[in-house]
Amino acid sequence: MANSHGLKSSVVKKQAASRKLAKNKKASFQVYIWNENPQTRKNLSFKERTHYFENKKNFPKKKLDSKNPASLMEQWILDERGFFVKGKKKNFLTKSMVDTKGLDFYGMPR
Repeated sequence: MANSHGLKSSVVKKQAASRKLAKNKKASFQVYIWNENPQTRKNLSFKERTHYFENKKNFPKKKLDSKNPASLMEQWILDERGFFVKGKKKNFLTKSMVDTKGLDFYGMPR
């Protein structure tokens, strides 16, 4: 017996390693499961996860067709005040969360 609590040293080492991982869960998750949630990790094999992340990296990023606000308003990407209709409630004209009058997406002062 290696220790006063009667466990083999190999078991104690494994316990210490698991405690170390549990201390900083976020960091250990990034290293071991590539920022995916544990449920996905349990349901997918390593090969499937690898393919999934390769596809995710190679997938083209969303880009606007043009930077002209008038054409974006015609395409219903922006509303009349310059806010994006879908996605983040950000103003395209002011590049912030408020329009030129200082009102947010819902028309409330910020």
